[in-house]
Amino acid sequence: MLGHIARGATYREIARRMDVSLHTVDTYVRRIRAKTGARNRTHLLLLALSLEGSLESAIEDMGLPAVPKAPGRSPVRPHPDWTARAWPPDE
Repeated sequence: MLGHIARGATYREIARRMDVSLHTVDTYVRRIRAKTGARNRTHLLLLALSLEGSLESAIEDMGLPAVPKAPGRSPVRPHPDWTARAWPPDE
């Protein structure tokens, strides 16, 4: 699911690729966000980067196409403080 979101897929595109309903995609994303404490889809991806170290490697492991990078820009890296924090965060 995160791989599809990382590639910028809409819920409709994700539903078509996974052969599930839009409601199912929305439910999956809401449950993932609830379990991780992510405030939105962007925050969810940042948490995935900080926990897994590299979303690109996770996407590759799933056999999905690589996430395109903007030309002339370095890949996003999590802030060092994010990896030092205990999970889940105490807020």
